[in-house]
Amino acid sequence: MNARYVEPLDAMIIRTEAVVLRSMDYGETSRIVTLLTREKGKLSVLAKGARLPGSRFGSSLQPMSHSQVVFYHKPTRGLQTLRESAHVRLFSGIGREMEKIVLGLRMMELLSALMQEEQCHPPAFNLALEALERLDAAAARPANVWAYFQLRLASVLGFAPAIDRDAVQALTEEGGALTLDTGTVRPLETAGGGRRASRSALRAFAVFARADLDAVMRMRLEPGVRREVERLVEAYLRYHVEDAYPHRSEKVSGQLFEKREP
Repeated sequence: MNARYVEPLDAMIIRTEAVVLRSMDYGETSRIVTLLTREKGKLSVLAKGARLPGSRFGSSLQPMSHSQVVFYHKPTRGLQTLRESAHVRLFSGIGREMEKIVLGLRMMELLSALMQEEQCHPPAFNLALEALERLDAAAARPANVWAYFQLRLASVLGFAPAIDRDAVQALTEEGGALTLDTGTVRPLETAGGGRRASRSALRAFAVFARADLDAVMRMRLEPGVRREVERLVEAYLRYHVEDAYPHRSEKVSGQLFEKREP
């Protein structure tokens, strides 16, 4: 007779919203799922039987899912046990385009790398939902969401770029530089080091760092400028989080950003 697992009496039952960051197979029938939850921050749960046909979890444990979850929580345990999971909202638009899938997975990977275990962080959770919703609905320029997401995540984690409007407007055709420790954009004559870039790329960096998402999504960038902005954003985050910044496929990203702007 199969033994049935019973949760200890001191485990608390928690119901909360969650964004699925990653999911991996465990054993023959189960999955270990990393969640970013509204109530408990980032944590890992064991979803028993999630790989069985007709599982009660359905597709709600796929990365980028926005789900309502119920799990048993015990503070002394690193892996909690998932009891229920159901979709809150389906992002079907993401799943229909490979570019959106790759960008969404990169957002989930970055959250998984930078968020601390079981530290409730509502601004980061809200940012994840905002970015997924806009990526899902984007009819054009979905890559704009990725740059916006990275710099907004830097902001909610406490190292927002210090953008000075006058300095950005003072940029000449010669370009300028991004000071990586502060995120300040400066003309070349006052840069004093930093990451050099074109005026177009630095202005775009400033928009991604400060403008709202509606304004960001209206930006049209030439492929070369987009690549330059991507390098600036990555350099800025790497400076602040060092090796915690997750590895990404240059080949896949390069192919995506070579596409012409509509």
